[in-house]
Amino acid sequence: MNQKNTIFGFLNHVLVIFGITVICLIVFVGLFGEDAEGVSTIFGLGDKGITIATLLQYLLLSVLITALRLLYFTDKFVKKASIALRTVLMFVSIIIAIAVFAAVFGWFPVHMWQAWLAFFVCFAISAGISTAVSVVKEKSDNEKLQAALESFCEGEES
Repeated sequence: MNQKNTIFGFLNHVLVIFGITVICLIVFVGLFGEDAEGVSTIFGLGDKGITIATLLQYLLLSVLITALRLLYFTDKFVKKASIALRTVLMFVSIIIAIAVFAAVFGWFPVHMWQAWLAFFVCFAISAGISTAVSVVKEKSDNEKLQAALESFCEGEES
């Protein structure tokens, strides 16, 4: 059974996103927590930690991102779009979701252009890293499949 198409694959992806996000939060809270304590709910405890409310919000966002991934990258929902278009649509959807979360949960002051600039820089870096890792993983998977196919074909010729 292909784990990617099961609830376990979905949960695995949610937890990977959540784990990476929490690691980033830990770094940001350690670096900026004391200075940003009154500016953002993310830094509600200053440099002393992350609130349960913030962790739950990021878990919900991880579920949403995984659902968007499922929506855009399975042929059940989007059949004829290119991978590039699907990727752009997914990133735009994620940016919109984060903007809504930022406004609703007070993650950063949405009226400050500096906060948006910081958000887009962080998003671009994380999206770039994520895309690069995905491309490397897909290339590796394709090479393994090609090797297995060649091995299978050689076995049939004998």
